[in-house]
Order: sequence, then C-alpha cells, then structure tokens
Amino acid sequence: MVKVGAGSGKVHCTIKRIAVNDESKIKVNVNVADRPYTVWLKQGEERQEYLIRKAAKRIELLELAYRQNFVKSLDNRDILAMVAIQIARDLVMLEEKNDTKPFTHKIQQLTDMLEGYLKN
Repeated sequence: MVKVGAGSGKVHCTIKRIAVNDESKIKVNVNVADRPYTVWLKQGEERQEYLIRKAAKRIELLELAYRQNFVKSLDNRDILAMVAIQIARDLVMLEEKNDTKPFTHKIQQLTDMLEGYLKN
C-alpha cells in the first residue's frame, strides 16, 4: 500500500493492490475535502494510478489557492466548484489546442491539388 500525502491533509491518495474475483485490481482511494472516493483500476494500469495521484495533488493545490484568496466568502462546495471550473477550462483549452481538423482539411486540399497537377 502506498499513501500519498498532500500538505493540508484535505486531499490524499491511498493505493492498495488486491485480488477481486481472481483478477488483480488496484483500489485507489482519494480524499477530496475530507470525503473519500474510490477508483478501481485493472492490474497494469500503473500510468492511471500515477495520473490519479497527480490529479489529487492538483485539486489540493487549486483548493488551497482558492482558500487563500476567498477564505471567508466561499464554502467547500463553492471552492470545489471553482476548482472544477478551472480544471474543465484547462481541459477545453488543451482540446482546442490539439484540434487537428483545420490542418487535416488543409492538407487534404493540398493533396487534392497535387494529385490534380500530377494527373495532367
């Protein structure tokens, strides 16, 4: 079992490997704002385990930042909502940044032009 602490004690991640129905599973427990959440992973998904721990740490850091900026005006639900909005915004920005559709369309246009010239 691996326990990952995260500063304030508000977020931590416990990793435990167990066998369920003759299949090895990884049970990942994450506490966010003093509430436990469990994620089950298949054996061999160590990368996912790493990402869950990293995500828990990011949640904690964002939560701490919002608590420092809005200590008295926001409760736990508000703070977690703001964290969720920020993470979702970051995800959308990454999705838009990695959108290759405009490039794929332009490459197809250029390919079609080249094929037209080569046929003549």
